[in-house]
Amino acid sequence: MTTPHRLSRPIVLTCAALFAAGLVSGLALYARRSDAVEVHHGDTAAWTVHLVLTALAVAVVVVLAARGRLASAVRAPFTRAAAERVGLTLRRACRSPSAAVRAVVSLPFAVLFLYGFYRAGEQVFAGLDPSFTANAWGGPSYLGAMYCHYLDGALLGAVSALTLHGLLLGRRAARSEVRAASDVRTVVEAG
Repeated sequence: MTTPHRLSRPIVLTCAALFAAGLVSGLALYARRSDAVEVHHGDTAAWTVHLVLTALAVAVVVVLAARGRLASAVRAPFTRAAAERVGLTLRRACRSPSAAVRAVVSLPFAVLFLYGFYRAGEQVFAGLDPSFTANAWGGPSYLGAMYCHYLDGALLGAVSALTLHGLLLGRRAARSEVRAASDVRTVVEAG
C-alpha cells in the first residue's frame, strides 16, 4: 500500500528537471544577449495588478495557515496521491469516454503547471540581461521582474493544481464511473 501524502519521485524529478532545463535555457539567453539595452517604458510594469495579487495571495496563505492546511496544500500536487490520480485518469481514458474527456481537458492545466518550473528556471539567468527585464512586469529591475514573475508562476501553478485536483479521477470517482459504464452496458444489452 502506498502512502498518498509522501512525495512522488516522478513528479518531483520532472519538476526539478524542467527547472534545470530552464536554468540552462536562461543561461543560453543571457550568453546571447545584445550589447544594446532595450529602452524601458513605464507603462509595462503592472505593479498595481501585482500588489492586488499579492494581497490575495497573502490572504489565501493566512487562511490556509490558520486552518493548518498550508503545508498539505503546497505538497498536494507533488504527492503520490496526485501521481496515482494522473495514472488512474490516463488508464481509464482508454476505456471510458468521460475519463478521456477529463484527460484531454486536464492536459492544458498540466502543461501550464509544469511549464511554470521551466520558466522559473529560465528567469534566473535570463533576467540578468537588462533587456530581458526592461519591459517585464515588475521591471526594469531584476528583483522586481523576479518578484512579479514568481508571484504569477505560483498563482498559475496553484490554480492549475486546484483545477487538476477537480478534473483528475480519484478512487471514488473511478468506482462510480465504472458503475455508470456498467449501467449503460446493461441498458444497451437489455435494449
